[in-house]
Amino acid sequence: MLNKVKNLANAYGVGGIKKSLHLAVSQSFVAILFIGIDFIFSKQLSVAEFGIWKEVFFIFNLGIPLLAFGLPEGFKFFIAKRENDFSFFFQNVTASLLKIAFTVFVIIGILNLLHYFNVFSLGPYYLLSLLFPIPLLAFLFNKVLRYSYINLNQAEKLTKLSIYGALCSLGIVLLGWLFLTKYPEEYALVAVFTYMAVFLFPALFYMKDLTFIRQPQDNAIVARKKMYRYGLPLYFATFAGLLSVYLDKFIVNIFEDETVFAIFAVGAFEIPIFAMLSAAFSQQIFPVMVRHIEDDNEDKAKELWLQTTKKVSLITYPFILITMFFAEDIIFFIYSEAYEASVILFKTYLLIALFRNNSYGILLTAKGHTKLITKISIAILSINIIASLLLYNYIGIQGIIYGTLLSAIGMNFTYLIREKIFFKFILLFGRNWFLS
Repeated sequence: MLNKVKNLANAYGVGGIKKSLHLAVSQSFVAILFIGIDFIFSKQLSVAEFGIWKEVFFIFNLGIPLLAFGLPEGFKFFIAKRENDFSFFFQNVTASLLKIAFTVFVIIGILNLLHYFNVFSLGPYYLLSLLFPIPLLAFLFNKVLRYSYINLNQAEKLTKLSIYGALCSLGIVLLGWLFLTKYPEEYALVAVFTYMAVFLFPALFYMKDLTFIRQPQDNAIVARKKMYRYGLPLYFATFAGLLSVYLDKFIVNIFEDETVFAIFAVGAFEIPIFAMLSAAFSQQIFPVMVRHIEDDNEDKAKELWLQTTKKVSLITYPFILITMFFAEDIIFFIYSEAYEASVILFKTYLLIALFRNNSYGILLTAKGHTKLITKISIAILSINIIASLLLYNYIGIQGIIYGTLLSAIGMNFTYLIREKIFFKFILLFGRNWFLS
């Protein structure tokens, strides 16, 4: 029976994905935790308070990657390209991230002083913002350490350690829930520690098991320059890309109140499995693609990308249809009937998940063409801003989601055309979805 299942999986192109699925599973614990966090706290807080809660998470999701200056991506590229120098690059990226966190703390400290002397207002983030460097470090070290395990081909160990970290994080989430029962006014403080816990505890387990990363290494300036040189264009691309992803929430946050923001944030909730699978599979194939390109086998890298995209789609597309059908039940279960207005937004947002079947810019990233990625990202961001604002003015907040969808289609098709695989992509999906 087991052999029949394996043969069927291979026949449809989803065999041989054990490592990628391990990465998806290890990443799923973070996604499940975030769903659990919404489930618990959306019922404990009012809609307006939950709007502030989602705003704290929004600040971290948008701000943290922008403060990394592309270092994690530079680290990922060079450890794939120079496997024997892993420890060397790890020591250097660690030193750089600590310096970034310290600089952020100093800047936030100055802003808090200006608030104290009534020169500048931080609003509800006065004093609370002094804690922001902690989730920043937790998130970035978690990311760097995940890249390390992937490059070392230790996906199964990563899954095991992720389980330990997720259980510890869950403990902090439950403590936060108990704390709010006694001190309900401190929900923003609990939001900060909750976000931090989700990434910090897995990172501690990852760090503990990588014993050789603590070997003495030279903190060569040249290594950091290389990572910055590669990562900085990706940083600008990340900046543009993140603004595109979070532009919808950014517009609503500016023009609407906390209650509307909470409704929109719930409706714009993306089922984590889509981004999770996309990230897991693209992270798994990235080192292989870099090596193919280094060996002057670009066609092999493109074929690997196409086949991986097909495999992810075979998992995600049926799930999208099921989720669309049960959209109302999902929103009411995770949140409550108070968020009924979010259902139509959620259904619309599911269309964007059609393009969460791989990283469409990974081929350019593997070739080191990060400046081109920056140019494409900035162009797409401009289209997104114009389309989202126009549609928002005409049809309201649902129009912002349409703007995001249009920009996602435009960006992904641009990458496909640039890599000359657009027609291969269409034929691949046409053959598998319409002719089978």
